[in-house]
Amino acid sequence: MKKFVTAVMLLSLLCSLIIGTGSGAAAAATTVPKLFLNGERLQTPVDPRFVDQYTFVPVRIVSESLGFKVEWAGKNVNISNGSNKIVLTLNSKTAVVNDREVTLDAPPFADKSTTLVPLRFVSQQLGLSVYWEKETQSVHLYQQESPKSPEEGSGSTGSGETGHNPDDAGALGTLSSITFDGISSVYLPYSGDISKIETQVLHNTERFVVDLRNTVMDSGLTANLENGQSSIAIDTHPSFTGIRYSNFKDKPTTVRIVLDFSAETPVNIVQEDGYIRLDVLEPGSVVVPPPVTTPGKDKPSNGKFKVVIDAGHGAHDSGATANGKVEKEFNLALVLKIKALLDQEPQIQPYFTREDDTFVELMDRAKFANDLGADIFVSVHGNKATPTATGTETYYTRDNSKALADVLHKHLLKATGLKDRKVKPAGFVVTKYTKMPAVLLEVGFLSNKTDVEIMFSEEKQNEIAREIVAGIKEYLKVS
Repeated sequence: MKKFVTAVMLLSLLCSLIIGTGSGAAAAATTVPKLFLNGERLQTPVDPRFVDQYTFVPVRIVSESLGFKVEWAGKNVNISNGSNKIVLTLNSKTAVVNDREVTLDAPPFADKSTTLVPLRFVSQQLGLSVYWEKETQSVHLYQQESPKSPEEGSGSTGSGETGHNPDDAGALGTLSSITFDGISSVYLPYSGDISKIETQVLHNTERFVVDLRNTVMDSGLTANLENGQSSIAIDTHPSFTGIRYSNFKDKPTTVRIVLDFSAETPVNIVQEDGYIRLDVLEPGSVVVPPPVTTPGKDKPSNGKFKVVIDAGHGAHDSGATANGKVEKEFNLALVLKIKALLDQEPQIQPYFTREDDTFVELMDRAKFANDLGADIFVSVHGNKATPTATGTETYYTRDNSKALADVLHKHLLKATGLKDRKVKPAGFVVTKYTKMPAVLLEVGFLSNKTDVEIMFSEEKQNEIAREIVAGIKEYLKVS
């Protein structure tokens, strides 16, 4: 399932602090940003500047302040600290980091014998967390306590003293974006380490507050701040009305995120590899629903169970796209293999929300199953998050769906062999508005190279289809 349906246009790291007015090295915005490292203002021979929507900084002063040696060799700039080596080439967007090619947002250029490089490259490859202070037009860089290899990216265990509250002295992690999937989940992808997460529920008005300690926002978020905060309107949930976010004025390394509700609404918070997920449940969903008769205990009068299989997305709705693959194609390919197997089952009558590249509205998928009086509903999806996120997970909404989720998840794990990301509650339309036990299967991550190879393997798809059918039969207690 495409998890990152961006609610607002989130700009890339430090690309749009202020939009430049010209092009190339000769044109820059009139505002000159101030540059700080671990709280100390850096005095640079050439000022940092904004050029074509990117922030450029003098690479020598930053690198040497961190203990790196900087040398010129023709058009190349060599940066090293004994164990790590970076080679930049003037006017080229390709750099070499420890013998690995890396692409920059924009090419470095020289001004008065000083090389200026895009700030994102500097922060990532030298292991720095970044905080943009809009009020003073200042870029704050925070050094890691134990610098990682440049390939590993920016900030994880920072130690920069900011002069503020000791509990928030160092920025250990960087919040990359805040996105709502349009249904029920808010995603907070981050780099570095965000381990101090504090939450509170407030009433009158209803709010769910998340404080991320030792955390700064990347400039794609800070660029949207007005008077220190920004907001995202939500209009696709029965009680979830919006998201607000800001930094504490006296604690710049605490990010506060507030979910606003029109009614008391439970929120489930889950931290995964590289992102935090806030699952917004339906108002009142904490109340245990009345028991529902489980299919399998009583066979239908005609001897056949009605099973609806849903291939997520379709047509113009491609779902997740990553590593050259498209989710809607995976979903349909797997569902057609499931169909071929279920068509051979004498005690099961399968139905399908789509059998080709067509689009069906989410509520229409649920209505299709409800109108049939189906016994179970299974929606098939592929996932997307950070490149390191991996594994198989299964979602359900109502308590009467938990048993089906457990059985299918067990079989799905057996087939994929991927990391167990567990069975989880969520408020997806197709699992929330169907009347029968309903689950949503996230087979693997298209954004992970290992997962996607498994997902698009013909042999593996056949195995996954067999195990899903085996799980359906186990749940329905048919032989």
